Amino acid sequence: MCGGGGNDNSEAMKQAEERHEENMALQREQLEEQKRQFEVTREENQRRYDKQQRIANAPPPPAPEKTAQVAATALDELRIGDRKKYVQRATKQERRHSVGLGIYS
Repeated sequence: MCGGGGNDNSEAMKQAEERHEENMALQREQLEEQKRQFEVTREENQRRYDKQQRIANAPPPPAPEKTAQVAATALDELRIGDRKKYVQRATKQERRHSVGLGIYS
C-alpha cells in the first residue's frame, strides 16, 4: 500500500521540467524582442538627436533687405499662391481701411 507511487512522482517531475523549459524558452524569446525594440528605439532617438543638432547648428536666416522697414512676420512668408490658409485674418480695423466705399465705417 505504501510506496507504490514512484512512477507518478517521476512523471510529475518530467512534466514540471518540460513546463520549466517552455517558460525559459518564452523568456528568452521575450528578452530578444525587448533587445530588438531597444535597438530600434535607440536608432530612432539617435536620428532625432542628429536632426535637432543640425537644426541647432544651422546658419542663421538671411538678414532682411536694406529697403525693408520692418521684417515680415513668419505667417506672411508662408503665403503660398492664392491660398490664405497660413495667413492671419485681417482685423476689423484693417478691413475698414481696405474697403474702398467706406460702407463699414
